[in-house]
Amino acid sequence: MLTLHYWPGYCSLAAHIVLRWIGSPYRLKLADLDTRQSNAFLRLNPSSTVPVLVDEDGWALSQNVAVLRYLAEISPQARLGGEGVRGRALVNRWLAYINSDVHKAFSPLMHPERLAVDQDEREQTLDDARKVLRKHFGVFDKALGERPWIAGDHRSIADPYLFVLTRWARARGVDLGGFDGVNTHFARLCADPDVCEALAEEGLAGSEPAARMEH
Repeated sequence: MLTLHYWPGYCSLAAHIVLRWIGSPYRLKLADLDTRQSNAFLRLNPSSTVPVLVDEDGWALSQNVAVLRYLAEISPQARLGGEGVRGRALVNRWLAYINSDVHKAFSPLMHPERLAVDQDEREQTLDDARKVLRKHFGVFDKALGERPWIAGDHRSIADPYLFVLTRWARARGVDLGGFDGVNTHFARLCADPDVCEALAEEGLAGSEPAARMEH
């Protein structure tokens, strides 16, 4: 059985959703900040972040994109990794964009207390971050206006990661107005029974997240 070390609403939620989509037995282990600084956790992941996926042999894998790709590859019947060379490349393209460009852009909004500026400058920095994120979500919206899922006509491991970031955007006041593709995608994921179960298991059902990034 696979074990997922997670924290509610973090990017580990994407891996949690994929575990349900592939139908793999799993157990969840809550990893708060103190846990992630412990020697036991650091042996699993020296960077002290979630998600961390551990198999029955004790083999541990960290970094969200790596975990998502691994889950897709151990369950090819779920068709979550992309079909063919180009299909896999497209999924990887969106994963890279989501992880490297968009996830990082949330940092000021998730940790405004870390900004070494006065109040006026802080508000300007946060407003600038929201504007940058709106541009990123505009890229998603254009893609989702052409197809139902971010990487094509079939859902993939990139979709739950985008779902997580859309939850963050909604919680942190990013303007998603006029983005019918993004909002339809979000609604589709919200209506998915496995997504609903994952949210409930993390105690997130029925409310917007108090979204935070990993420490």
